[in-house]
Amino acid sequence: MSLGDYLRLQRARHGGVTPWEIEAATDLPKGLYRQMEQRYRAVGDDESVRILAGFYGVPFEEMRWRLDWPRKALSRALVASTKTGSPLTLHLWNGQEVTGKVRWWDLGAAAVELSDSSLIVIQRHAVERWDPREDGDVLSEDQFPKAEG
Repeated sequence: MSLGDYLRLQRARHGGVTPWEIEAATDLPKGLYRQMEQRYRAVGDDESVRILAGFYGVPFEEMRWRLDWPRKALSRALVASTKTGSPLTLHLWNGQEVTGKVRWWDLGAAAVELSDSSLIVIQRHAVERWDPREDGDVLSEDQFPKAEG
């Protein structure tokens, strides 16, 4: 789940306060929160993420790693899998993993053909991270989210 998707989820969990109310409560620059939530590329920096983690009462690390997994990078991985026919593994927010060939995708979802030839549609906001990452998107192991438990 990208940082923008995660921020939308947190905002909903906190009663649906508006981006403008969040900016006023946190002293974030005008328009920054809205951009962080709505852009498909990474927007924000460690300080803005730290402020928002405090506002939402979540650990900084839980929010920070998402800045490195923007929806635009997921689009690149989906395109590559579609063009090459190579499998892609999607790690979902609920701990499940789905591996298969991407048959189609759009801004909201992707269809993945599994090894048994069945097709599953996955909403993009449910994707935490994916393998493989495209060139330029590679992170070190210590930047991956840590599984709980």
